[in-house]
Amino acid sequence: QEISVRARAAAAATRIAQLARAMYLQGEGGRGRRAASPGSQAGLSGAGFQEQIEYGCKILQESCFSKATEKEKELASLREDVEGLRRQGEGLREKNQALDAELAESKRRNATQLEENRQAAQMVMQLRGQVSKLGRFRQKLEGAVVEGDY
Repeated sequence: QEISVRARAAAAATRIAQLARAMYLQGEGGRGRRAASPGSQAGLSGAGFQEQIEYGCKILQESCFSKATEKEKELASLREDVEGLRRQGEGLREKNQALDAELAESKRRNATQLEENRQAAQMVMQLRGQVSKLGRFRQKLEGAVVEGDY
């Protein structure tokens, strides 16, 4: 589907060369090479112009290829960066899941400890009530023993 950058650069350079040739021939008005004899100055200048156009196209094509190579390297570097960030994201996701599990376990332990503390507090209240009753009972016994001694 996707045309490579190099293929597009080559096509663009070819098209530029074709346009330059067409412009040259249009500028000559049809008199250029046909009107000149094989050894005349006009024929040589036309060939020289053609060589200049070809040389210019070659320079343009090399520049496009160089730019394409540079962009391909940049793209490869960006892909490596993306892959590194993807791996880092996966690592962070796993760490987050582990921390979530640890947090859930901690909340469960806290809830268990809270329930144990409530039960212990109820037991303390019951024991205080029993100690209070025993204290009153002891006072009554002491009161009975003291009255009975006299």
